[in-house]
Amino acid sequence: MAGNRSRRWKVTAAAFLAAVIAIMPAAGQIPRVAASDLSALQQQQAELKRQQEETAAELAALKEDQARQQEYVNTLQSQMDNLMGQIDNLNAQISDLDAQIVQKEGEIAEKQASIDADFELLKDRLHAMYLAGEASTLQILLGSENVADFMEKTQFMQTITEHDTNLINGLKVEMAEIQDEKDEIEADKKQVAANKEELDAKSQELSALVEENEAALARLTASVTDVNSRNNELAREREAVDDEIDAWYRDYYARNPQQSSSGGSSGSGGSYTGTGNFTWPVPGYTKLTSYWGDGRNHKGIDIAGSGIYGKPIVAADSGKVIKAVHSGWGGGYGLCVYLDHGNGYSTRYGHMSKVLVNTGDTVEKGQVIGYVGNTGDSSGPHLHFEIRIDGVAKNPMNWFS
Repeated sequence: MAGNRSRRWKVTAAAFLAAVIAIMPAAGQIPRVAASDLSALQQQQAELKRQQEETAAELAALKEDQARQQEYVNTLQSQMDNLMGQIDNLNAQISDLDAQIVQKEGEIAEKQASIDADFELLKDRLHAMYLAGEASTLQILLGSENVADFMEKTQFMQTITEHDTNLINGLKVEMAEIQDEKDEIEADKKQVAANKEELDAKSQELSALVEENEAALARLTASVTDVNSRNNELAREREAVDDEIDAWYRDYYARNPQQSSSGGSSGSGGSYTGTGNFTWPVPGYTKLTSYWGDGRNHKGIDIAGSGIYGKPIVAADSGKVIKAVHSGWGGGYGLCVYLDHGNGYSTRYGHMSKVLVNTGDTVEKGQVIGYVGNTGDSSGPHLHFEIRIDGVAKNPMNWFS
């Protein structure tokens, strides 16, 4: 089962790496454009944002796979440690059994030495008795006081011989018992050795599995590093494009000084002077789903909330419509409006469902300019709102409590 899991990890990691390589664009793929072409810059900005989101998703998936793989490697390593503990225990048992075998062999040797010594004594006595033969019997008879004494002495000689024989036989029985104990210990040792051999085989298999999955983990870690590097590169490219967009606005105000002065006028009559006193662009909706910066160089805030789709969007201040996008991608902002309020102040409203004003129009503070939508590069109904001073984006919440 562990082998199958390992193979699945290898296939998953390989397939995922192939997918990452296939869809990741090469560095510098998006062409640079002149700072004067705002639409092209915005398109480039939107494309970089899309790629960042893709690589962020890839990175999250890779990290999830990496975490699972690390957990599996940790499990295998824990099993390996447990197995090595069992092997160490069996080695200790084998050493103990070896010591018992040595002890039993010593006891057997001692018993054998006693048997050999007693047997030699018995042989000597029997040999002497054989040589003495009838003379010994005659000596016993002549030395006896009567028949009873003769019979008693003869019986005594027989008893000595029987005692020696019984002693030797007893030693043989003891030696046989010790041999049985030794055989039993050796059988135990053989079984323990077989168990150890089985665990050694499992250890080798598990060690190979650990090595294989550690290699898979290393590949995933390398992929995480590569995709993270690509993501950082995209962030740098996007920051550079953002700087070019800021430069476009600075150039715009430099070429249109009347827009930054007090009392600039629109092409359709009326005047507007930016004061920096803004009204909230979506009345009744104050929930923010994305903040300024937000870890991804977010140039504004995202205003959302239940039922916000189609709700009115109002001009944060009086001013002139310098750009109104009624259809298309809008550089990722979808349907959107750019207002110039004078004195260097400008605002942007993105992802609208409908735009009610046109480029060149003059609008009043609080006037409805469109409705909340989900167009462009958007993941749900909301208003993307920006405030800029001389083309440089600022945190809108600096103007609202």
